[in-house]
Amino acid sequence: MALPGRKRCLLVLPGQRPTMQPCLLLALALLGTASARHLAAVTSEVAEPELEAEAEDVECPLEDETKALNITDPQSARTFRYIIVRRCQNFHTAQRVCSRCYRGRLASIHSYHANVLLQCRARTRVNNGRVWIGAITRPVGGSVFCHWSDNSGWNYAYWLHGYPLLTGRFCTTLCTANGRWRSTNCRERLPFICEY
Repeated sequence: MALPGRKRCLLVLPGQRPTMQPCLLLALALLGTASARHLAAVTSEVAEPELEAEAEDVECPLEDETKALNITDPQSARTFRYIIVRRCQNFHTAQRVCSRCYRGRLASIHSYHANVLLQCRARTRVNNGRVWIGAITRPVGGSVFCHWSDNSGWNYAYWLHGYPLLTGRFCTTLCTANGRWRSTNCRERLPFICEY
């Protein structure tokens, strides 16, 4: 139970909503107690239309504007590939650059280990105190709904005290000094980290 006045992020798995989960709707549709149209309408609400639009042509960063790195998760032994891009873009353009140039998305971070490594590498590569990562937040009731733009599960967060903000829809930055995350206006132009 959340304390009054406290903010929390809802843990929502890919494709889920805070109210009714598409898995549940799928089961109800198969049983004939909910229509498949209802399931399609619910899952389409989760998508971020601004993130999917790729009408604007983007220019890929030059090699000297990027730094590639691989991080192996010690728990799963899985290797994640990242590109730190120094060229400043707004969140949505950064997302399109990740998609078009690297066939990926803005980075989703699922462990303290990955967060610290990305923070340290970004600090040495960019002349800015913050970089875009792929988290998006928006208020839902008295809480904040947090999700990754790649639709991976929300299983880790490292917010700076007072964040995420409850006042509207925000994109998320990783602070290169302390690794903490902040809610940031999506139109701000910043360096970014792609995961591919």
